[in-house]
Amino acid sequence: MKKLKIKPLILLTNDDGVDAKGIRALAEVAKEFGRVIMLAPSSGKSAMSHAITFSYPLRLRKIYQEPDFEIYKTNGTPSDAVKLAQRFLLKDQKIDLLISGINQGSNTSVSTIYSGTVAAAMEGCMGGLPAIAFSVTDYTSDCNFEAAKMAAKKIIPFILQNGLPDYVCLNVNIPNIAAEKIKGFKITRQANNYWQETLEERIDPTGRSYFWMKGSMYEADKARDTDQWAVKHQYISIMPVKTDLTAHEQIPLFKKWMLK
Repeated sequence: MKKLKIKPLILLTNDDGVDAKGIRALAEVAKEFGRVIMLAPSSGKSAMSHAITFSYPLRLRKIYQEPDFEIYKTNGTPSDAVKLAQRFLLKDQKIDLLISGINQGSNTSVSTIYSGTVAAAMEGCMGGLPAIAFSVTDYTSDCNFEAAKMAAKKIIPFILQNGLPDYVCLNVNIPNIAAEKIKGFKITRQANNYWQETLEERIDPTGRSYFWMKGSMYEADKARDTDQWAVKHQYISIMPVKTDLTAHEQIPLFKKWMLK
């Protein structure tokens, strides 16, 4: 009797919320390669980075099911969603891959640090899962995800087959252009750029002041090997991200401080 092949189990999350167009587009791709469990925040949690919830109860609810595809939502953050999947919902099952996204808006340069999309991938990575974050550089409501879906269709099966090094995940950024205009893939590093921010003070109807943050990215790093250079020049950026934040190359310098 022929042994049935077990489908890979793919965990899908994001930071734009369970109803976001990006996660639904990524689900379409993921379903081609395995059994998919979507567990995502019930509403948008952008720029939450690696925030976790411990000051109020976490909720988890199934909202949809069909063969090999289930959708759950939580009131928690993207990192909470991954923890709920690993430690409760799928605790007795082997998760073969975690994918996060497709985020609307780039997660290049310093935005990698603020991103809930990338943080969800890193949460899975810390828990021993191969993980990928996908983002497209388009904030508009009519965002076209075809180029991002094309990238996912190539990257997902490769990682399912080959895996990733321990404690390393991928941050994938796709330019906001038609799929046929993509020039290819670039393995990149994080651009050394930063946000120039301002806080605008405003007055509410009661006469009290409040603040609204605005900002733009200052591109000091002009090198051609960065994530921002790649997407600006019509390439898909694939940046390896590690969970170890230690500046290893600086340890010899600080050892010379001779502090007592």
